[in-house]
Amino acid sequence: MAEKTTQLEVSRLLTKAVQMGAQVMHLQPGALPVIRISGELRSLQDEVIVTVEMVQSMFDFLALPIHKEHLERDRQVIFSTELDNHQRVILRAEWERGRLVVSVQFIHAKIHTFQELAVPPVVERIAQKESGLFIISGPFDSGKTSLWTSIIETINTNLTKRIVTIESPIEHVFVNKKSFIEQREIGRDVTSWAAGARGVKETDVDLLGVSDCTSGEQLKEIINVSEGKTLVIMIMESLSVVHALDILQGYFTAEEQSSWRAALARATEAIVNLRLLPRVGGGRVMAYEVYAKALTTQSLVSQGSFSQLPNAMHTASQEGMQTLDSALVALVRAGSVLPEHALAESQNPDQLKSMFGK
Repeated sequence: MAEKTTQLEVSRLLTKAVQMGAQVMHLQPGALPVIRISGELRSLQDEVIVTVEMVQSMFDFLALPIHKEHLERDRQVIFSTELDNHQRVILRAEWERGRLVVSVQFIHAKIHTFQELAVPPVVERIAQKESGLFIISGPFDSGKTSLWTSIIETINTNLTKRIVTIESPIEHVFVNKKSFIEQREIGRDVTSWAAGARGVKETDVDLLGVSDCTSGEQLKEIINVSEGKTLVIMIMESLSVVHALDILQGYFTAEEQSSWRAALARATEAIVNLRLLPRVGGGRVMAYEVYAKALTTQSLVSQGSFSQLPNAMHTASQEGMQTLDSALVALVRAGSVLPEHALAESQNPDQLKSMFGK
């Protein structure tokens, strides 16, 4: 009876979080439930303190036997599933001080349009390309998946393509429109990121969507695929365009870096680094740092002169490039974002502050 009561409590908490518009809910024994709304964390003061039994019940409520095996073996697991109300969620379970803790991320069904995301022209051009690599980067909760999903859905709606995604886990479930889409999940449908990309190279695929990059082996396969007849759109976590390139270069050995950096420079059509900021009047708005392939920028990437890219991007605005600070200034001047919120996202706040008055 107590177990059934706990499961009912878990179900009620999930429903409440969805109704409140939460992006994530965190459950940790000994603390109040915590949710994130519009980027801000808040404790649910009207709820009871989370117990060990509640956390275990949340995991048992959503997990399949294979997920329980992974948790036992790896001490952590991440998977996606669907609630009874068709709400898709991603559950992350791990151990902390000998106790199970879980986070539930709510995947909102709506796929945003390019207009809603105010995507820069570079993104619209990428969606028309037949090959090459497009990297969507940013920190956690910066809108990476929203943009990735929007591009795939835009192509699905308007073009006849064969699309394959490799994800861990699958978040949005696409419905075929003009395109034919196959979604493959790591651990269930393919054994690894690299194996998934390698399999695509050997088949007829127009667009490959990859939800993470974790190794040099995977990156090599992605570059090879993108230099053929396949457009690759890849997500990765980073703090800037330069940081993204530093991470990717670090996947190669010192002996490999020169040749693979040149290959990366050739293949990469564009990189965007994203931020989500509180919008004046409510909601959030996206800021885009934009790198695009041009003679100057491609040469800098090939040489490994990443630190020179921001200056090159700043002076190449006519080619659709912009620094993060330029994007933040534009949002402040448009009245979309408060100066203090823009300064909090800048890597050069003093420089940004001086740009507000220009």
